[in-house]
Amino acid sequence: MTIQKRLFISNILMLCIPAALAVIMLAGGLAVFLFTAFPHAEYELGFPGELLEMRHEVESLALKWLRADAARQEELEGKLEELAAESRLTLEIGKGQQVVLQIGPGPTGGQSQLEQSLAALHGNGTVSDGSYDLYGKQTEIEGELCQIRLYNPVVTISGQQRKAWAAGIGLFLVALLLGVVFLTNRFLTKFVFRKIAEPLQTLAEGVRQIRDGNLTHRIDYNGQDEFEPVCEDFNEMAQRLRASVERTQKEEESRKELLASISHDIRSPLTSIRAYVEGLLDGVADTKEKQGTYLSTIQKKTMEIDQMVRKLFLFSKMELGEYPYAPERQNAVAEIADFVAASREEYGQRGLEITLGLMPDQAWIEADPTYFRSILTNLLDNSAKYKDKERGKVCISGQISGRELRLYVDDDGPGVPEEALPKLFDVFYRNDPSRKNPNQGSGLGLAIVSKTVERMGGTIHGENLPGGGLRMALGVPLAQGGQRDETHFDH
Repeated sequence: MTIQKRLFISNILMLCIPAALAVIMLAGGLAVFLFTAFPHAEYELGFPGELLEMRHEVESLALKWLRADAARQEELEGKLEELAAESRLTLEIGKGQQVVLQIGPGPTGGQSQLEQSLAALHGNGTVSDGSYDLYGKQTEIEGELCQIRLYNPVVTISGQQRKAWAAGIGLFLVALLLGVVFLTNRFLTKFVFRKIAEPLQTLAEGVRQIRDGNLTHRIDYNGQDEFEPVCEDFNEMAQRLRASVERTQKEEESRKELLASISHDIRSPLTSIRAYVEGLLDGVADTKEKQGTYLSTIQKKTMEIDQMVRKLFLFSKMELGEYPYAPERQNAVAEIADFVAASREEYGQRGLEITLGLMPDQAWIEADPTYFRSILTNLLDNSAKYKDKERGKVCISGQISGRELRLYVDDDGPGVPEEALPKLFDVFYRNDPSRKNPNQGSGLGLAIVSKTVERMGGTIHGENLPGGGLRMALGVPLAQGGQRDETHFDH
């Protein structure tokens, strides 16, 4: 049940329960007042209707008694005694001047005045002295004058007594009503706020756990109320926070690795440059041939440093999203063929042979030509750095799949362990010694490739080839109308 429904029910019950109990208590208070203020008989005789009905019943039995035989009279006397005791009546039946039957406590001294007053009414009617009423009925039975007289107490309560009783019962009802309201409030508060306090306590405990660094803490809440989405959002927040912290830690480790790698990569060529410069200054290179060799080596090391700094600067710009990107519609197959033709000799000198495999006739894409060529350059550089043979081989092939051009750069190098494949394009990642030698680069090349492919709207991943070697698989979206039949380039 939702909290909103609980509050609605609570408000309804807060009104209904005290109102219903107030009615019940009022009725109960009146009953207590009547039954404690008046004895049972006086209560009955305190109402004219009850009194008249009782007199009529007793009078009817008394007349039957006067007309009945002795056996019947004995039976009727029992009924008359019951009625008189129940209603605190006194019954006198007389014939002539003699009282033949008396039931009840009997007349008192003050009642003689009532009898005189009743005689003034010729024995018929009702007289009262304020304490007792006297009812008389005179009739003739079988030629003989008979008299029936009924005495009953007059029920009176003074105004002061009524006020005292009313005040007492009123205070009792108010106190009882306040108690009922208090207990109802306690029950309903527990009914409603227990379902609020428990989830709040659970959320507070979760916040404390996160504050103390326990990012694995999750809230297990099964309630079907407003707190359910809050707890789900809390768990999602904790999960994202943990992922963010892990990502930050990973990036921090990568930065530390970058500093170590860059420091080593820059120190190595700088050390070589320093040594060759000192050789020139000290006259070690005493011939033009040696001087040319020294200067050539210094130039090569300087170019290595320049290339490294360029990659670092490019990747930093990519991270910040500030690098220029000007996509153009171009035939990717022709671009790859031109690049291979221009780079085959250079990579051949580095011990890497490049060939083209099965390719489409045309595959038009939207890409920045400079960055597209940088993808190929970085992938080939990666194969050249990590080849484990004197002469390595790389084959570039491709195919059209739906609305995507899939390119494959396959080398015959040592490959990488399966668990390392998802991490190849992480920033500054290096795997095992065969691909982790600091002298072979800073590890930025594949990270730059991943960023560039992502900017083109494509994907890239690595996979080991069944016969050995590593495949880099790229997926690049085709431009509108950008596919042709496949053909084979054999260069």
